[in-house]
Amino acid sequence: MATWEEYLATQQANDGVQFTWNMWPHSRVDAQRLVVPLTCFFTPLKERPATEVAQPPLEYDPVLCQKASCKAILNPLCAVDYRAKLWMCPFCNNRNPFPAHYAAIAEDNRPPELYPQFTTIEYTLRKATTMPPIFVFVVDTCMTAEELKSLKECLQTALSLLPADALVGLITFGRMVQLHELNTQGISRSYVFKVQNPISLLPSSTKTQICYCLAGAKSHFTTAKQYQNPNLLLLSRCKIPFYYCQAVPKPKFVTA
Repeated sequence: MATWEEYLATQQANDGVQFTWNMWPHSRVDAQRLVVPLTCFFTPLKERPATEVAQPPLEYDPVLCQKASCKAILNPLCAVDYRAKLWMCPFCNNRNPFPAHYAAIAEDNRPPELYPQFTTIEYTLRKATTMPPIFVFVVDTCMTAEELKSLKECLQTALSLLPADALVGLITFGRMVQLHELNTQGISRSYVFKVQNPISLLPSSTKTQICYCLAGAKSHFTTAKQYQNPNLLLLSRCKIPFYYCQAVPKPKFVTA
């Protein structure tokens, strides 16, 4: 029988997901007492091991928790009542009815998303508007000059492997945290924050600027139709198409 460490290693290799904690806090008080916040490290576009059973993308939309503040997706960890055609969300404990096209669901006739070996499932959405992938590089600049040179080479290699239509963002942190604007021409511009100050304590004017930077600016769109498209709003100050990066001034990394 596999040990707990072996189980975690297998799940990480299979799903590309790693959490700072291996247990979910039972209450808001427990979550507030965590020394290290509950965080998920996720590897997008990860290739699964050849030994794992491949599940083709599902040609229907995922089933979501009906609680407005949750919207978790039906998965193998959900408790299912096959007789009543209900499932319980493991995050908020809300009981949800299955949609009409799940009428034939039974313990011996389960959909793929309920099989324990399929902890990662891909869906081909029927109605959702597709948009390009977004890659935000979070770079630690507290290192020696030699390490920094190697890091920049690795970043350049990573950039060369991105899809041409990808959106790219950059955050650097050392003694300060910098959120870089990538659409400025001729100058390097960034929002600088002290690492010891929680974002909740920032002035409201600063929060507004950050939200404006991340949510999008009207100047990025050439037509009113483009501006009204919520997906195109992500073409913001801090996330630009990859093919524009050649014209963006390179930020100067300073060793802290």
